[in-house]
Amino acid sequence: MPSRRALSLTLASLLASVSTVARAAASIWVSHDVPPFLWRGEKGAEGYAFDLFKRIVKHAELNAELQFFPWARALRMLQSNQADAALLITRTPDREGQFRWLFPVGRFRFAAFTRPALGPISGDIAALKSRRVGSLRASVSRGMLESAGVSRVVEGKDYPELLALLNRGIVDVVIGPESVLRTLDTREGSEALRVTLMDQGYDFYAAAGPAMSDETVRRVLAAYQHLVDTGVVAQLRKSHPEASFGD
Repeated sequence: MPSRRALSLTLASLLASVSTVARAAASIWVSHDVPPFLWRGEKGAEGYAFDLFKRIVKHAELNAELQFFPWARALRMLQSNQADAALLITRTPDREGQFRWLFPVGRFRFAAFTRPALGPISGDIAALKSRRVGSLRASVSRGMLESAGVSRVVEGKDYPELLALLNRGIVDVVIGPESVLRTLDTREGSEALRVTLMDQGYDFYAAAGPAMSDETVRRVLAAYQHLVDTGVVAQLRKSHPEASFGD
């Protein structure tokens, strides 16, 4: 009959094994709604970024799950080891060394959205100093506005909330990715907003946080390259004409 010590060691080993399996099964990727690249539909996640994510995860033989949160929370989860990766994050020089960049999922230009009654505005972000500007919380645009000396900024948890503030007259301008805001504005069905393109353009990328192991990063990078080499990425892009890739 096994001794009490042996049973304790066996139980501890089993618990350790269960814990290891649980960690392996809990590969969490986070994002917010970023149509037309990624959004939550009636049946779950949709869009080019999600279709690419599914194929990369399958080829890399990863057990991964995508979860949606407001962007500020998703970013905190990535930075604090509560999530392994973000599926869609803006890649900028300031962020270059903060994350390990996995694969591109789109490209965009920033734009200022205003109500038609406001009339034309400048595409220079510094010209917005006298305006009440809506910006996504924890976004790149927030830093852009601060650097340009724009102080009257109202933060929103997501772009639909910001567009609602604009339509209600609480802010004069909303700054964000042109393709994302244009898609949401079309869906709202309200009066079409005026769009002023700005000079700033960036790439959307999937990025790994500190919780993702180097081995997993290598597997994801290799899986994406395989999909590029075999033409899968090109085919996915063709099947998602609503998304922009800067080609």
